[in-house]
Amino acid sequence: MLGALAPSRRRWLAEQYLRRSPLPTALERDLVEEVQRCWDGASLPLTMVELVDRARLLLLLQECCARDAACAGPAATGRHLQIASLRPLDALLADGRSALVLSPSFGPWPAIAPALARRGYKVGFLDLRPAARRPNQPLPPGPGLDLINLPSRGYARDLLRFACTERSVVVAVGDEGCGPRWARGTLLGRSVAVGSTPFELARRLDMGILPVFALGDSGGNRLLVERPLKPSNSGNADADLDATAGRWLKVVERLVRRYPAHYLSFLFARYRQRSQDPVPLFSDAAAQSGQ
Repeated sequence: MLGALAPSRRRWLAEQYLRRSPLPTALERDLVEEVQRCWDGASLPLTMVELVDRARLLLLLQECCARDAACAGPAATGRHLQIASLRPLDALLADGRSALVLSPSFGPWPAIAPALARRGYKVGFLDLRPAARRPNQPLPPGPGLDLINLPSRGYARDLLRFACTERSVVVAVGDEGCGPRWARGTLLGRSVAVGSTPFELARRLDMGILPVFALGDSGGNRLLVERPLKPSNSGNADADLDATAGRWLKVVERLVRRYPAHYLSFLFARYRQRSQDPVPLFSDAAAQSGQ
């Protein structure tokens, strides 16, 4: 029901609902501890109470609009994700090349792939989340959209076939992973491991990487597009993967520090599910997985 309302009305109703549904004390305590783990000693743009409330609001709004954001056709262009300019993406696609649009699990990120498809791009969504965080059945693409859900198991051949087609756009989440290889870097001052597939794909096909972030604003969601990254390709595959992932993670950290509420729900879910992760996001969480 909320998904059909105007953004301002939807937000107001969601705020009223959350005021009447306080978090259980134990869960709120765990959330505060997660903030302290991830932003230890860093200045935050919000108070702790504001940060937790904002994260809950963003998550509720995302869940309310998820189906319509994924399944609506071209008539919904701009409704679920406002995009001011895609010139960096068009530049990467020049001369028939393909491109990798890479987002962290940040804000309403599931709206990115269908939003690009509504603007006429040929899009393949690669969901690299492990089974514990991935829906049993992906939502079907909206009618008339050139959008496919790429398989996440045994996906190498289909992924390469799609990425080699002219002006194709692969949309993936770069802070997840379910394959055998991992890239290493740092985030929020801690060592992290992220799935190597997007960075390996970009290196192998010399694809430009476009970092993007879906921001939830009072007037609706909007897409923030950063400068493209060129994958490292020195001939040392493992070092190149780490170097490319490290540069992307630096962009992610800058936005996570600026908009912490957009990332808190994901970090909290990763912490609570660390024992189910193939590899925990933060290396120091692995030592805590048995606790």
